[in-house]
Amino acid sequence: MRGTYTIVISCKKSVNLRFGRLGRAKTLRGLYVYSGSALGQGAMSLEGRISRHSRSHKKIRWHVDYMTSKQWCTVKAAIYVESPRRLECDVNSMLVEMLNASPPLPHIGASDCKCRGHLMRVTSLREKALLKQIRAIYCKFGNPVYLAITRRSR
Repeated sequence: MRGTYTIVISCKKSVNLRFGRLGRAKTLRGLYVYSGSALGQGAMSLEGRISRHSRSHKKIRWHVDYMTSKQWCTVKAAIYVESPRRLECDVNSMLVEMLNASPPLPHIGASDCKCRGHLMRVTSLREKALLKQIRAIYCKFGNPVYLAITRRSR
């Protein structure tokens, strides 16, 4: 499948984390969202990307991997919509506006666009309410699908 997705990440502790060449940032305990598009096949499909994000052991490739590879940060859920178009910037701008979300570093997870960031910290909502808001945003783009994630080690 092809489309756009948002994963919800729960971090159990605050740490100063390196995000590759982008630099270091204090990642605080709490909830984060990351939005991306998966328009390919296999590992580059929605299934492949979401599966990869939910694993802790992986080669670090994207900014979000620096967070999701840590044992104290786990992917809790994913919401996606099938689409042949890249929608992550539209979804992300709505997330920022509706959730008052902010990136730990400028342009984190968004090195190929002009967004403030695609990895955002959410402080205003608990997990259940956050998922409800994300689903409402995705309804504007199609019929969203929700996946609860159980972390896999490999």
